Amino acid sequence: MARKKERSIYVTKQPEWNKLRLITDPVEQLVAFRSCEYFVRTEIPKKKLVTVAKRWVKDKSGWTPEEIKNVLGCPDWSFSSAGISLFIESKLDYFPEDISKHYQDKRKEEWVERGKIALAEKKAKKEDTAKKVISIQERMKMQVERLCADWEFKIDCMTEGTFTIKEFDPYKNMVSYSPQIKAAHAKLIKDDFDASYQEALEIKEWQDPDIKEGYSHFTPKMRKDFLAFFETINTACDTIIQTNASTRKARKPKARSKEAIIKKLKYQINDSELGIASIHPTEIVNANEVWIYNTKTRKLGVYHASNKDPRAMNRPGSGIMVKGTTLQDFDEELSRQKTLRKPKEQIANWTGKAKTKFSKSFDELTTTGIKMNGRINDNTIILKAF
Repeated sequence: MARKKERSIYVTKQPEWNKLRLITDPVEQLVAFRSCEYFVRTEIPKKKLVTVAKRWVKDKSGWTPEEIKNVLGCPDWSFSSAGISLFIESKLDYFPEDISKHYQDKRKEEWVERGKIALAEKKAKKEDTAKKVISIQERMKMQVERLCADWEFKIDCMTEGTFTIKEFDPYKNMVSYSPQIKAAHAKLIKDDFDASYQEALEIKEWQDPDIKEGYSHFTPKMRKDFLAFFETINTACDTIIQTNASTRKARKPKARSKEAIIKKLKYQINDSELGIASIHPTEIVNANEVWIYNTKTRKLGVYHASNKDPRAMNRPGSGIMVKGTTLQDFDEELSRQKTLRKPKEQIANWTGKAKTKFSKSFDELTTTGIKMNGRINDNTIILKAF
């Protein structure tokens, strides 16, 4: 049977690259090279041409690292038309001399200059962007700038006698201010006025000669009010900080997956003699009942959750829980284990999905029931969880 001709993905006939690659005569190479241009121009995506052109610049051009850096800095559109010849070169493994000379001289010079300009513009844009970036601290200072300026104006008014300390209520100003003053804003405000507060303390003490000279126009009352002004600001800021801390919503603990809860749990996967196997231990988490069998001691037991309210089951923190290799949150009085005298004959009573069958069969056992300690080990088969 004749072999089916492979269908081409191109509309234009693809050059026979393998045959054209064998040409060695320079004149024939140029003719062959030119014959491939129409196919590449019409069929090869520009994105691929750009990729091939950049690869040639990097690996085959023979240019200096600095020249290559500048050329590769050119925008992609610079390589789209040039990529036609470079794509053909990648297929034929030869470059006609006149085309090669064009790339090594004129095209190279053009690319280098264009790349330098593009890289310089990119660098300038990056620096300009960096200058425009405002830190969070600076942004917060800008947000409270108007409030601080208003208080500084009131200080001047107070020293002139047109404003009194009794009229000053910074806490009220902060609460009604927009944008909302949060703890971080209050700390910034307090820090911003700290230098003035320290100076006010020295004015109140009235010991330093320079202070006496600079504030000679202050009466004892003015000195007292001047300090009270900044103390009131500090108190208001501390109130905001403490209020935010006490009313901050408590962070919810990340819910642990069932896989993470049972990862340290040790259990016996199966028992070939009895024909039983453990369920996946993740089913224990938040279960109401867990039935287990110890293949070493022949004891069959059931754990009952301490919270048996059906409305509470399947909620985080309800039902039986696992910690390490131990079960928790089970009722110690109701949870019991009994010894099976003939495990091979009896164990079938605790397989399947019938919950009532499990309980009834357990009640019918005549052996003495003893308390459970919650431990699960390598000899424990986890029969079922409800």
